[in-house]
Amino acid sequence: MIRPAGITYWVDERPPNPTLGLLAIQHIFLMSSTLVLPIVLVNEIGGDFREVAAVVALTMISCGIGTILQALRLPGLGSGFLCPNLCGPNFFAASMSAAWLGGLPLMRGMTILAGLVELIFSRFFKRIAFLFPTEITGLVVFMVALSLIPLGASKFLFVQFTGDSIRGTSLLVAAVTLLVMVGLNVWGGAKMRLYAVLIGMLVGYALSGIFGLFPDGAAADLAKMPWVGLPWLSSMLHVTFDWSLLPVFAIVSICGALKSYGNLVMAEKVNDAGWTEPDNGLIANGLTADAACVTISGLLGGVASDTSASNVALSAASGATSRWIAYAAGGLFVLLGLSPKVGALLSIMPSPVEGAIVVFVTCFMMVSGFQIMLSSKPDMRKTFVIGIALCFGLSLDILPQLYGSVPGPIRPLFDSSLTLATVIAVVLNQLLRLGPKTESAPPPAEA
Repeated sequence: MIRPAGITYWVDERPPNPTLGLLAIQHIFLMSSTLVLPIVLVNEIGGDFREVAAVVALTMISCGIGTILQALRLPGLGSGFLCPNLCGPNFFAASMSAAWLGGLPLMRGMTILAGLVELIFSRFFKRIAFLFPTEITGLVVFMVALSLIPLGASKFLFVQFTGDSIRGTSLLVAAVTLLVMVGLNVWGGAKMRLYAVLIGMLVGYALSGIFGLFPDGAAADLAKMPWVGLPWLSSMLHVTFDWSLLPVFAIVSICGALKSYGNLVMAEKVNDAGWTEPDNGLIANGLTADAACVTISGLLGGVASDTSASNVALSAASGATSRWIAYAAGGLFVLLGLSPKVGALLSIMPSPVEGAIVVFVTCFMMVSGFQIMLSSKPDMRKTFVIGIALCFGLSLDILPQLYGSVPGPIRPLFDSSLTLATVIAVVLNQLLRLGPKTESAPPPAEA
C-alpha cells in the first residue's frame, strides 16, 4: 500500500493514548446511532424495560467484538482495517418478523443462521469475485452512500413522518453542527480534522440542550439506568428456528455482505494512494469477520450487526484510519454494554446532530464511489451496466410505488436500491460480455 496524502494516522500506526481515546469516542457515537432499533424491536413485541436494556447492551457488546475482529489480520479472519460494526438496519425488518412470530429466541436462532449464510458466502467470495469488477465495486460504494441520504436528510430536518413541519430550532442546530465539522475540515489543520466530528457533536449537544431537542423522557430513562450491570434475558438460553424464514434471512444476509463489501473496498481505497482494484482475499477475510459478528449477535441475544459506512467515511474525513482506533472503540463499546447508564446516554443523540453527521460523512462516500467507478477507462459495456443499474436502483428510491406488485419470492430484491442496482449490474455485466469486445465510450458531444 502507498500512504495517501492527508492521512495523519495510517492503518498500522498507533496514535498516542489521549488522541486514541478521543478518536475512539468519535466512532462510538456513530456506532451508537442505530441503538434505537433494538429499543423499537423489543417494545413492539411487548418487552419490559429490563428486556429493552438487556438487548441494547448485548447488541453493543456484539458490535464491539465485531469491530475488533474486523481490525485483525489473521489467516482467514479480519481485513485489518478500521471498519466498525453497528446494529444493522438491513436486518431490522427480518428480525422484527422473527420476533413477532416467535419472540427473541426465534430472532436469535434466525440471526445465527444468517451469520452462517454470510460465512459460506465469504469463503466462496474469491471464486465469484469476477462478478464485481472495479466499476461495479464503485457502484456498490455509491449506492451505499445513497442509502444514507433519506436517513441523514430526515434527521437533519427533524422530520419523522410525512407532513411534519420543519422546526427552525432543529434546522439551526443541524446546520451549525454541520458547518462546524465542514469548517474544521476545510480551514483547520490536520489536528483539527481529527476531532472535527467530536467537536461538532459537542456543539450540537449543547445547542440541543438549549433548545430542548433531546428525546422526550430521555432524562427520566437515563436516571433509571444503573452504572454497572450484567445484561441478562430470561430467554438467554433459548434458541428456536423456523425454516420458512430462512430464505428471507439468507437474502438479507447476502445483501448485508454486499454492503460490507462496499465498505471494505472503501476502507482499502482510503488507505492506499495506489489503489486500482480490491484485494479479494482481504475482502473475503473481512466478510468472514462480519459473518462472525452477525453470528455472535445471535448467540448473545442482540440484534444483528453490520459494518458501518458512516464510520469508514469518518476515518477518511478525519485522516485517522489506524486499526488501533478499532481496537479502542470496540473495547470501549463492550465496556459500555456493561454500563447501562452510559449506553443510554449514547443512544439519545438528538436527531439534528445525528443528521448533520450522516450528511457530513455521506459526502466522502459519494465522491469515493464516483472515483472508483471512473478509475478504469469507460467503454460502451460499462456505460450501460452502470447507467441502467443506476436508473432502476434510483427509481426504487424515487418512485417505490412502481414496484408495489412485485411477486413475493423476489420481493426482498426490491427492498433496497443497493441490492436492486447491484443485481442488475452483475447480471448485465455478464450478459454484455458474451458479445465482441466493446470500444471505449465516445466523448460527450459539445453543446
